Amino acid sequence: MSTYWDYLPDLNRVSSIFITFTPLFSYGTTCLGIYKQRSSVGFSIDICATMLMSSILRILYYFISPYEIALFRQSLVMVAIQCVLLKVSLAYRPHDYDPDILEVMPHFKNELNANMPRRLSASYNIVNHDLYNPSSSSSSTVASPTVEVSTDYLEYTFAYITSVFNYALKFFDVHYRRPYCFWQWVEEAKYWQYVGFFTAIFSILTMIFSHSLRYATGIGILGLFIESLLPLPQILLLQRLRSIRNFKVVLLLSWLGGDVTKITYLVYGARNTSIIFVLAGLFQMGLDLIIAYQYLHYKKQDQQGLVELELSNV
Repeated sequence: MSTYWDYLPDLNRVSSIFITFTPLFSYGTTCLGIYKQRSSVGFSIDICATMLMSSILRILYYFISPYEIALFRQSLVMVAIQCVLLKVSLAYRPHDYDPDILEVMPHFKNELNANMPRRLSASYNIVNHDLYNPSSSSSSTVASPTVEVSTDYLEYTFAYITSVFNYALKFFDVHYRRPYCFWQWVEEAKYWQYVGFFTAIFSILTMIFSHSLRYATGIGILGLFIESLLPLPQILLLQRLRSIRNFKVVLLLSWLGGDVTKITYLVYGARNTSIIFVLAGLFQMGLDLIIAYQYLHYKKQDQQGLVELELSNV
């Protein structure tokens, strides 16, 4: 005898369909918003680069090491909608856009010196150990040479790691001109040439190393790493603008909803899922939560600015 539950749709199948077409809901509304406003200011086209590269790598990874079919279909849909979004964003970019006016990225040595303690920044040698002379001061106030040398090594290591992190962040910051103006070109054709070149190179490599598990693991991790950085350009753009103008809350909600759905699906519904997928999803969700905080913070600032403007006009 049939029961009420027999007429309900299979939850696993419904979630699979939802995951497949999530890119259409999230990025489709962004395309529509840019088209209606005739402006892509406030939207980072780096998102298109991130999603195109990660989705292409994920598609190629499937042919070597098949994973959940829903995620494969999602990657196909993602490539299609990102191509549309890139086309629309470039079409409605400001007409006076010129990457040559952007600030040149600083040299890494200058970045390292800026983060160094003053005593260590004058030279790239960690320290002149001959300067450590315990007899020059009382033993009660001067630490042993071993302790001071160890402290300098720790300070240098921390400064180096901080410099690498800050320098990497500048690559995602639209304020700086990247080497060879990567993904900051004026000509639209260069974007499509890069996407085609990227696809061709990794497709050829995938055919050559189709039986290599190490290669499969490499492009899988690379794709997940690129995708996990998806919110980073938008975070830096909002921080620069200090405004949520032209940023769609629908996009943020779709990102957060997609994160929750994807992580839940990977943990409870999918089969043969690597822990790497889950960790990448959690990292990406953390960045999306930062954007959520920025949205609330800058929205409050915008509202306060409008109130002050109205009061000044009274």
